[in-house]
Amino acid sequence: MLSSINRVYDQTKTSYRLLSEEADEYLPLAPPAAYLLVFLLLPFAYTVSIGFFEYSATKIIRWQFTLNHYQSLLFDPFYRSVLTYTVKLSVIVSVVCILFGYPLGYFIARTTPIRRQLALFSVFLPLMIGTVVRVYGWIVLFATNGVINDFLTAAFGMQLNLLGNTTSVTIGLVGVYLPLVVLPVYSAIEDLDDSLIPAARNLGANRLEAFLKVTLPLSLPGLITGTIFVFVLTMNSIVTPALMGGRTDLTMGLLVYTHAVNSTNWPFASAVGTVLTLATTALVYVYFSLIKGRMGASQ
Repeated sequence: MLSSINRVYDQTKTSYRLLSEEADEYLPLAPPAAYLLVFLLLPFAYTVSIGFFEYSATKIIRWQFTLNHYQSLLFDPFYRSVLTYTVKLSVIVSVVCILFGYPLGYFIARTTPIRRQLALFSVFLPLMIGTVVRVYGWIVLFATNGVINDFLTAAFGMQLNLLGNTTSVTIGLVGVYLPLVVLPVYSAIEDLDDSLIPAARNLGANRLEAFLKVTLPLSLPGLITGTIFVFVLTMNSIVTPALMGGRTDLTMGLLVYTHAVNSTNWPFASAVGTVLTLATTALVYVYFSLIKGRMGASQ
């Protein structure tokens, strides 16, 4: 009898110890998990759900199941063109940010300490200013009576249509999101071992070969991170296309804002947001898969 009691006691003690160890391991994850559940997953689930119900001018949401919102988004040529334009704009902005951001990040990582501090300050400075303020700065430059057109009028007697088109939207978005590529690239290159390039040169590689075979592959994670940031934020951009674009520069993010705020059509706005989220996730996954496959093939 006593041995049975001791055996049960030992088993209970062992189980309690195992539970205590598991609690010590998973308990720190509870606060962030609860935060994500309350402030991300539940709101997103609610947003997705109301996209399947009808819109009411008096009640906003009529709890009558429908697929009309998604049918319009998938089969209406207008909404398909908006999605196509949004993807095209995001790709263009991402490519331009790569073309300008990678050389700038490389220069900052390889320059002298004093120049590096000045360059980093110049990159961080726009991030300390609100997006609306920066966009209005571009408007001051590009407007019909702006700085550039005033100069062209005084010097050559001509004016250019610089505002209200896709070019101005692209320039504005690049100006806003360029630091998001520069900083990850700088961090990736700055962390590289200084002996790698001399070692490659000693093995017979010239400067270009050392860059292509050593620096570029090792800095790709930073470049990929920055590009994904730019692409996702451009896909969801609202302020810059609204202030600097024309009537044809309608993005999916601006479409969500218009239906959610101006017309209070929350079901359709939630459907647009759901399609936008799924499209962004799918494109980012495809991009990451292609880059990862090329990195694996090169290695």
